[in-house]
Amino acid sequence: MKCPKCQFENPEQARFCNECGNKLELACPECGKVNPLGSKYCNECGQRLEEVVEAEKAAPELEGERKHVTVLFSDMSGYTAMSERLDPEDVKEITSRIFGRISKVIGKYEGFVEKFVGDAVMALFGVPKAHEDDPVRAIRAAREIHDLVEALSPELEEKVGRPLSMHTGINTGLVVTGEVDMEKGTHGVAGDSINLASRLSGLAKEGEILVAPDTYRQAEGYFIFEALEPTTVKGKTEPVQFYKVISQKEIPVTTHRLSGVRADLVGRKVELTELREAVEDLGTGKGGIFSICGDAGTGKSRLVEEFKAHLDLEKIKWLEGHAYAYAQSIPYFPMIDLLSRVFHIEEGDSTEKVRQKVESGVEDLVEKKESIVPYIGSLYSLSYPEIEEVSPEFWKSRLRDALQMILSALARREPTIYFLEDLHWADPSFVELLRHVLIEIRQPAIVLCVYRPVFNLFTTEQSRSMAKVYHEIRLQDLSSSEAQGMLESLLKTDSIPSDLRRFVQDKAEGNPFYLEELVNALIETETLIRDNGSWKVTRTITETDISSTINGVISGRLDRLDKETKRVLQEASVIGRAFFYEILKRITVLKHDIDGFLRGLEQLDIIRTRSLQPDLEYMFKHNLTQEVAYNSLLKKERQEAHERIALVMEQMFPDRLPEFCETLAFHFKQGRSPLKAVDYLIKSGEKSLKRYAVDESHHYFKEAFDLLSSKSDRTKEEDGLLIGLLIKWALVFYYRGDFKGLTDLLFAHEDLAESLEDNARLGMFYAWLGFSLWTRDRIRDSYDYLLKALDLGEEIHDQEVVGYACMWLAWTCSVLGLLNEAVKFGERGHEIAKSIPGEHYLYFKSLGGIGFACSFMGDGKRAIEGGKVLLDYGR
Repeated sequence: MKCPKCQFENPEQARFCNECGNKLELACPECGKVNPLGSKYCNECGQRLEEVVEAEKAAPELEGERKHVTVLFSDMSGYTAMSERLDPEDVKEITSRIFGRISKVIGKYEGFVEKFVGDAVMALFGVPKAHEDDPVRAIRAAREIHDLVEALSPELEEKVGRPLSMHTGINTGLVVTGEVDMEKGTHGVAGDSINLASRLSGLAKEGEILVAPDTYRQAEGYFIFEALEPTTVKGKTEPVQFYKVISQKEIPVTTHRLSGVRADLVGRKVELTELREAVEDLGTGKGGIFSICGDAGTGKSRLVEEFKAHLDLEKIKWLEGHAYAYAQSIPYFPMIDLLSRVFHIEEGDSTEKVRQKVESGVEDLVEKKESIVPYIGSLYSLSYPEIEEVSPEFWKSRLRDALQMILSALARREPTIYFLEDLHWADPSFVELLRHVLIEIRQPAIVLCVYRPVFNLFTTEQSRSMAKVYHEIRLQDLSSSEAQGMLESLLKTDSIPSDLRRFVQDKAEGNPFYLEELVNALIETETLIRDNGSWKVTRTITETDISSTINGVISGRLDRLDKETKRVLQEASVIGRAFFYEILKRITVLKHDIDGFLRGLEQLDIIRTRSLQPDLEYMFKHNLTQEVAYNSLLKKERQEAHERIALVMEQMFPDRLPEFCETLAFHFKQGRSPLKAVDYLIKSGEKSLKRYAVDESHHYFKEAFDLLSSKSDRTKEEDGLLIGLLIKWALVFYYRGDFKGLTDLLFAHEDLAESLEDNARLGMFYAWLGFSLWTRDRIRDSYDYLLKALDLGEEIHDQEVVGYACMWLAWTCSVLGLLNEAVKFGERGHEIAKSIPGEHYLYFKSLGGIGFACSFMGDGKRAIEGGKVLLDYGR
C-alpha cells in the first residue's frame, strides 16, 4: 500500500509506513468509516475504496518542470468549533468523509490533490497535465466543493453544533514541480503563486470564492464576478485586485478576452460574407451545414461572434451547445448543453424540476411526447421504467429519432441556427450521433460547427456525398500585413513603436489570439503605456511578457503529447526555433530513435521540415510554442542541454566553427562553460566588426566582459583574458565614437593590466589609453602613455605595439607642435602596417596622422597626396 503521507510504497502486510511511521488505514470517503487494509468496499456503506484511494492519494509521477498552474486552497469554516466539541476520532471521521468527496470533485476536473492540511485542501490544476481552461476547471471545482459541503451541513449540523461551509482562494501563475522533499522523495510544488492562493483563502468569507487577477482574466467569459477593493497582501509591495465569484454565466463568452483593447475583425471578410449569404438563403428555405476549422487562436470564436452580432435575433433562433475539455467523458454533453437552453434547464434545478422541464418542453414541440421523453430525459440521468430493458443499440436509434424530431420541430417554427462549439473536445458518442442527425436532417436550418484541425466533422466519403449542403471554412494565420493592420486596430493608431511592431511580428506570427493577448499583457504590466496620446514602450520587451493565457493554451497542447514526444520537443526547443536533426539526435537523453517522435510532431503541425539539404533541419511552427516548451524545463535541465548542444556542435562542425561562433557562444553561456562562452563571444565580436556590424560587435564584447568581470575568483590567466578583451573591444568604442566610455573603462582596469607582467598586453593597453586621452583633450597625458607603450613594444620587439604607439603619437605630437616627430612616428607606423597582413586600421590611421601633421606644417602637397592614397585604399 502507498502511504498517503509520504507516498512510500509499503509491503501489503504493513500496518505502519516503513518510511515515515504513519498509520496505514482506509477511511471511507462516503461515511468516514475506517476499514481494514486491503478492503475493496466499505464495511459500513458498501462504497468502493480502491479507486477512491487511487484518486485521492496517489500522486502522479511528476517530472520537475516550470509550469503555469492554477492553485486552489479551500478551507472549512466551522472546523475549530467542531474540533473543540467532538472527539478527535469523530472529527477525523467527518473530515475524511468530506475530503473524500472533495477529492472526487477535483479528480472530475482533472485536478490533483496536492495535500490535505487540517481543515484545508490544496489542489493543483495543470499538474501533471495542463489544460487551456485550468482556471475555469478550478472555479467549477470550487463551486461544486462549496455545494457538496453545504448539502452535507444539515446532516452534520446537530453533531457539529454549527453549519459547515467552505471558503476558497484561487490563483494562476508559475510554479516549479518536482521532488522538493529529497529526504522523503515526495512530489510537490514551489512558487509565490501558491502563497497568494493561500492568502486569498484566508481573506475569503464563509461561502466565498476569491480569485486573483490572472485567474479572473482567463475565466471572465464563463463566470460573473464582483471586483473587490484592492487589498494589501503579505509578500506583495502593491495592493492586489481580487474578484469574488458570483455565478456561472448561462451562455459562456468564448472569445478569449472580454477586457482590455480589442481589434476589429481583420482578414476574415471572405469567410464572414459566406456565412451572411447563408443566412439570406435560409430566408428562402435553404439550409446548410458549415464548419469553421482552425488552430487555437486563429479567430474561430471571434468570427462567429461577429457573424452573430449582425443577425436579427428576433427573426432568427440561435441555439448553441458547447463541448468542454473537462466534459469529454460525459456522453452526449454538447447536445445536453444545447437542449438545456431549449428547455430552460438551470444548473441548480432539482431532479424533479428537470423532469418537468423536459416533459413540458418536448410536449411543446412534438405531438407524441411519450415516445420521445424517456430518451431525452435519460440524457439527464432520469429513470424511465419503460426503457430500462431496451438494448443499447435500440436506445441509440430511438435517441437519434427523438433528436431529429426536436431539432426539425424547432426549425419548422422559425429560421434556426444551431451552433456547436469546440467539437474537438466532444465525446465519441455525440460525434457519431451528430453525423447521423446532420445527414438525415430534413428541415431547413443552419448548423454551424467549430473545431480544431485534430477533428473532422465528416469522413471524406460523407463530405463528398453532402457537397451540396456542406461547406468547410478553414482559417489560417493572418498575413504579415493583416497582422500589422490588426495591431493598428487594437491600438487605434498607425503610429506604433518599432520595437513593439517587431516583437508582435516575431512572437504572434499572424495568430490573432496571440497578438491580442501579447498587446494586452504589455498594457496590463504598463510595459506599453499611452503618453500624451501616443503609445510608448517603457522597457525592453522579453519572453517573460508572454501572458499566462497564451501559456495555458500552448502548455495544454504540449501536455497532451506522450512523455517521450514532449521530451524530444523540449530538447529541440533548447537548440532553438530551428534545429538540426543530427544535433537533436546526439543530445537527446532518450535511448531510442527519435524519428517517430519527430514524424508525430510534424503530423500535429507543431514542427515543420525547414530543409532537407545539406542537413535535415526542422522548425517550430510558432515561435511561442518553442518558448513555452523551453521555459517548461527546469533551469538545471536547460543548462545541461545547452552544454550538450555546444559540445556536439564543436564535434560536428570542427571546420565551420567561425560560422557558428555566435550560436556556440549562446549555448556555452547558458550551459556550464562560461570561459568557452567568453572565447566564442570575443570571436563573434571580431566577426561582426569585420562586417562593420558595430552595434552587434559591441553587444558580443559586452556580454563577454560581463561574464569575465563578474567572476570573483579569476585566475591570472583569466585576468589576462579580460585585458585582452578590452584591447579588442577598444576599436568598437572608436567606431561608435564613445571615447569617454573607452577612457573610463581603461582607467578602471589600469591597475589590473599593470599587475599581469605581460608587456605585450600592457603595451597595447597603454596605446589605446593614450589614444582615448587624446580624444578627451588630455594631450600631455596621452603623449606620456603612448611613449610608455612605445618603450614596452621596443623592449619586447612587438611590432604591433610599436606600430599602434607610433600611429597615435603622430596625432598627439601634431597637437603638441612636435610636427617633425609626428611625421616620423606616422611614417614608422605606416611601414609597420604594411608588414602586418590585414592591419587596415593601423595603415590608414598612420597615413592619416602624416597628413594631419603635414597640414599643420603647411605642406599641403604631401597632405593631398596622402589623402589620394587613402581614397584609393578605401576603394
